[in-house]
Parts: sequence; structure tokens; C-alpha cells
Amino acid sequence: MGFTLIELLITSVILPIVLSAAYLVFITLSGDYSIISAQSEATSEAQRAMDTLVRELRQAQQIEDGSGAFAVTQPDRCSFYCDIDRDNVPERITYYTDGTDLFRVVAESTTHVFPYNFVDAAAVRVVNLTTSSQVVFTYYDAADPLTVDTTPNPASVCAVGIHLSASRPSQNGQVNVDFSTRVKIRALFNSLS
Repeated sequence: MGFTLIELLITSVILPIVLSAAYLVFITLSGDYSIISAQSEATSEAQRAMDTLVRELRQAQQIEDGSGAFAVTQPDRCSFYCDIDRDNVPERITYYTDGTDLFRVVAESTTHVFPYNFVDAAAVRVVNLTTSSQVVFTYYDAADPLTVDTTPNPASVCAVGIHLSASRPSQNGQVNVDFSTRVKIRALFNSLS
């Protein structure tokens, strides 16, 4: 029992077509997995960064009456006071963008009473941002109606808008995820209602 020449010719024509189709399915599924994996990583990293940033901003506090909770209020830099280690001495926390990364710096005070003398620690990378997301922070005051200011007086800020656009490379290019929220500073009396 053998194969005829026609059967072998038909097989030699059909087999590459079947193998090509199988290869295309494999490449497509591999690319889809790469996109899903990159999106999952970017989402996880951005969500962790957003959770930490929101938690710390909500706990921001004034270190002197009427001075507000912020030291710096810029679109790419936010610096505020918060007692994150609960030792009754505030730390100065700074988030800033450098290139396509968002960094966090915690400055400990060397004194336990006002006026505090803050010493910066090493910066820690929090999240990789897309190149287009240079504006991360938007600041709000308690005016009625609510006003948005790009370079506000730090003492008048009572809420912060945060926009994180994280990215991760995949086989088919960069995958981006966006997170946005507005955080009300709980300890301020001029806060939004």
C-alpha cells in the first residue's frame, strides 16, 4: 500500500498552507498574550503608584497655621507634608517627573518641633510614564465655582488632580493605561465640600 504521485503532490501543496496558517495563529496568539501581559504590568504598576499617592495626599497636613499642606505645586512636581510614619513629626513627600518616570522622595525632619529642617532621602522610581504625560498634577482651590490653577499659591490648594499614564513595551509596540482621580486634602479647613 503506497501513495500515488498525485496524492504526494496534493499533500506537498496543502501541507505548507496548513503550516503557514498554524504559524500565523501562533504568532497572533503570542502577540495578544504580549499585549495582555504588558497591559497587566502597566495597570498594576500605575494602580500601586496611584494608591500610594492618593493615600499620602489625603493625609497631607499644614506644618504652620495658614501655610497650607504643600511646599511645591507644579504640573510635574508635587511636594507636601504628611506624617507617614506616625511619629508626630511630619515628613516632606515629593513626587516629580524626570523623563518618562515618576519619582518619590521622602524627606525626614532632623528636628522634632517647628521650624522643621528636612533632609532628602534617595529618590525611588514609582512608575514609568508615557512620554506624553508631562502634566501629572492639577491643583484646585476652594473658590466657588471651583477654580483650577496651573501654578497656584501652595497655601490655597485644597485638592489635587492626578493623571498617570503608564506604559510597557510589548511585541506590537507600547501599551498605555491611564488613571485619573482628584484627591481632597482631609486636614485642610478650606477644603472642597
